[in-house]
Amino acid sequence: MKRRLRKKLRLQEFQEMGFSVKFDLNLPNSKAEDNFGDRLINAIESNHLLLGGGLNDFFVQSDSSRKTSEADRQAIETWLRQQPEVTAINIGPLVDAWYCFFN
Repeated sequence: MKRRLRKKLRLQEFQEMGFSVKFDLNLPNSKAEDNFGDRLINAIESNHLLLGGGLNDFFVQSDSSRKTSEADRQAIETWLRQQPEVTAINIGPLVDAWYCFFN
């Protein structure tokens, strides 16, 4: 397959990986929820990652500067485990961000 077609289809070297994150939160009010959301976004963005979805159920992938790696998964999991208000963490495996929902 030619390079141009691989790029268009986001295959091989153009593949974009990501992972899903789900967890439960134990927060007393909406202000605490806003505060946690801000901290979560800062933790995600500081690792050059992007998230899409809700506050406690979302998909993470890297920004366009690099590929998402297992180290990114570990960094997000470690950060979540350090937060006392987070329970029942479930982080999915690295999957192809363009084709994971169609398989």
